[in-house]
Amino acid sequence: MWSGFGIKDSGEFYPVSLQFGGLQRCGSGRFSNVYCGPMTSPIHKEIALKNAWSDTETRHLPTTQYPEIQILSKIFHPAISNLLYFYSMNANEKTVHCLVLDYMPNEMARLRDQGVKFDILDAKLFTFQLFSAIGHLASKNIVHMDIKPQNVVMDRAKGLLKLADFGNARRLETNEKTGGSYQVTRFYRPPELLFGCEKFTPAIDIWSATCVAFELFANRILFKGKDTKDQITLIIGVFGYPTDEDIKSIGVKRPRVARKEARGIETFTSKMLDSDIYEFMKSTLKIDPKKRKSAVDVLKMPIFDVIKAVPRKKRSNGIEIPDLIRYTEMNHKRETEVEPAADIETTEKAEKESKSSSSHSGEEDNRK
Repeated sequence: MWSGFGIKDSGEFYPVSLQFGGLQRCGSGRFSNVYCGPMTSPIHKEIALKNAWSDTETRHLPTTQYPEIQILSKIFHPAISNLLYFYSMNANEKTVHCLVLDYMPNEMARLRDQGVKFDILDAKLFTFQLFSAIGHLASKNIVHMDIKPQNVVMDRAKGLLKLADFGNARRLETNEKTGGSYQVTRFYRPPELLFGCEKFTPAIDIWSATCVAFELFANRILFKGKDTKDQITLIIGVFGYPTDEDIKSIGVKRPRVARKEARGIETFTSKMLDSDIYEFMKSTLKIDPKKRKSAVDVLKMPIFDVIKAVPRKKRSNGIEIPDLIRYTEMNHKRETEVEPAADIETTEKAEKESKSSSSHSGEEDNRK
C-alpha cells in the first residue's frame, strides 16, 4: 500500500492510498523504468507505472513539484497519456517519482521493429490522433520536445493512440522559451534545433510528429542521419539550403554544409504516397518553423476527411473507426477515478509519509 495523490479536474491534488497487483517491467530508459499490470486500489484497472528518478536539477523537488507531474496534472486529452495518480519513494539515495498512467498495450516503435505495417486508413487514423494531442498541448503552451515512435503508445486493435513520456516536455510561459538546442531524438529533430536555435516553439512538435506520421504511412524512417551534420545534409538535400529569410527568421548562423538544389519530398520518397499525404507533409516540413502549419490547421486538411466521414469507415480488422469528434476540442474534463478522500491541505503530510514508508525499499518493490 502506498500513500499517493489523485488529481482533481481543477489540477489540485488530493491524498489517496494506492495498491497494485503483480507488476512486470515492460520498458526502461536512462532515467526511468516502466511497469505494467493491475491496480487493485482505489480502483481496479490495468495501468502503466513509470518510475523516474531525479536528475541533478530536480533532486531537491518534492514529487508534487516534479516537472512531468506538474505538466500532466494540468492537461487532459483522450490522445495524451493520462496521469491517474502519483507517489514517491526513496531508493539508492535517490527520490523515485512514480507516475500511475492509463495503459495501452502497444508501442509504435515495437510494432515497427516487429515488422507491423499500417494500412493507409489506420495511418491516417493514428496521425489524426497524434496531431490532436499536440494541438491540445499547443493550446496549453506546452511543447512535448521528444515525439518519436518510442513515445507513441496504442491500442492497435481498437484504433486508439496516446502521446506518452513527458519527461522532456516544456511549459512555455510566453510564445517562446530559450534552452539548449540539443533536444529531441536526432531522426525527429527539426532544422532549427539542428542549426543551433535555442528558442522552443510548438513548431518543434509539428516537425517531429510529421516524421512519425511518415513512418506510419511508409514503414520507414524519413531522415536517418548518422550524426547531426549528416541529418542536416539529408534535410537540405530535400528542401534546399535555407534562404536568407529562413536564417533570419530562425536566428542562427548558416549551416556549414554543401549547398544543394532541393529534390523535393516526393522525389526523395520515390513518389510512394498519395497526393493528400504529400500536401500534408509539405505544409508541416518547412525549414522556417514559423511557416509550418499549426496542428489545429493540419486537422482541417483533406487528408483526414475519411476519418470524419459519416457513417464511420470500417478498418481492415472489421472494427469501425472510433468516434474522434471530441479530439479537436481544446478543453476536456479530467476523468476523476474516485472522489477525493481528504482535503488538499493534507497533501504535504501525505507526501512525507509516502517517502518515509519507502525509505527502506528499492525500485523493485513495485513489482510485488
